Parts: sequence; C-alpha cells; structure tokens
Amino acid sequence: MKKRAGVTVLLAAALLLTGCAAHENERKAAEASPSNGYVGDTGESSRGSLDVSVLRGSEADYDFSPSPEALAGNRPIVAAGVVEGWQQGPILESYEGGPLDYRVVLKVKVTDALKGVKGRASIPANLVFVELDQGAVIRDDSLPPEEWKPERSVQDFATSIPAGTKVMIFPTERPAHEQKVLDEGERLPAGARLMSVPPQGLVFEDPLLAQQKSGQSALVGGKEPLGVAGRSPWLEPKSMSELVDRLRSKGFSE
Repeated sequence: MKKRAGVTVLLAAALLLTGCAAHENERKAAEASPSNGYVGDTGESSRGSLDVSVLRGSEADYDFSPSPEALAGNRPIVAAGVVEGWQQGPILESYEGGPLDYRVVLKVKVTDALKGVKGRASIPANLVFVELDQGAVIRDDSLPPEEWKPERSVQDFATSIPAGTKVMIFPTERPAHEQKVLDEGERLPAGARLMSVPPQGLVFEDPLLAQQKSGQSALVGGKEPLGVAGRSPWLEPKSMSELVDRLRSKGFSE
C-alpha cells in the first residue's frame, strides 16, 4: 500500500520560499490557532500540546506499515525514550544557484531498548541522534539564495516538541550524504552516528492528551499521522507504555 508522507524534497523547498512579511503573518496565525499545528482527521486529536507540524513539510510516496509491529519487523533499531533536546544538523548544498538544505537533529535518550540498541557503537550512552528536515527557507531577494535562512529555528523545534516528551523511534544509521556538506552542524559524541527514520518512524506521546480521560490515544505521529479515519492498529495503544508493552508482547525486547 502506498501512502503520502513528509520527507525532504529539495525542489519543494524552493517552491515553499516565502517573504519575510508573509512568514511573520503565518507565524502569528499559527500562534492564534487552537489546533497546535496538526490536523485531527486521522484519529489524532488537534487539541494536544505538541506541534508536529514542524515535521510535516512536504510529501512523497512510501510503503505504509499497517501496524507498529509490522514496521518494527522491518527496521534494524526500535527504541522508546524521551526527547533529550534538539540541535543544529548538517547544512548541505541543494542545487546550483539554490538555497541551502538545512537539517535539524532530534536527540533521544533511550529508556526502553526493543531492538538493535544494546551493544551498538553508534548509540553511545543510550543516546540516538535523528536527522530531520529543517524545512523551507525565507526568501530574501537582497541576499544570494545561499544566504537565505531557515524559516524554523532549532528553538522552534524545541518549543514545538520539548525536552521530556515521550517518543518511540524506528531508525537506521544514516548513510553518507549524497549532497556536498558545507557544515556538519553541532558535534556528536564520540562514536555516535546520525540516524534517519521512515515517515512512520517517529511516534510521540502528547502530555496534554495523556492527562485527559476521553479514551482517545495520546499517541501522535511525528512525520505522518498514525491512523486513517480513526481506525488503525497504530491508535490501539493509548499511551507510550502501552505501545512499548504491545511490541514486547510481539517479541521485540532486549
């Protein structure tokens, strides 16, 4: 089954360029909106405290995994933990004469190792560093395109999905970048490697939804919504602990 999801598309970044004034208007509108950045049309509430819209910038085809255990079976690493923080990732060339391609890094402290974590040198001290698209840049015709800055700062990501948020990741060690790396970004600990995740490979627990007694799942997809019309095995667990227990019951445990 093919589905649309958020992934980095270099040409899309150029199409999404906005003027500074438009950017400021959009930011004010977003701050005034009660939806906190994600749409509740797939079983996810739009009234939580997280704003995962920072992770949903563009779309591409991918093979949809119908359940968390189906995805876990196809990934080398599966772990749950908490958001430790965010940092600047690599800055890459995009195309000749175009703006730069900025990446942001999500730092996760693993608390539940389910698959492929223990003994892996690229996960020192149970820390996983996930590289994500930082999104579009702000067009400024007074500057050459390579000097245009990202619309969202690292702090924007840290505010939208703060440290301490519960998260499950389905990563793999990232291969070398095909594009020219102009800046490596913030240094990683010795031995650590950047990881990448598929569209369904980030699941957060929204702390506000977790406090409610509605019976609705507090889990929220990061790059891609979890459910379809509210019916999905992804939304059967109501909390991160239930999602961890589900995968353990399916044989994923270290």
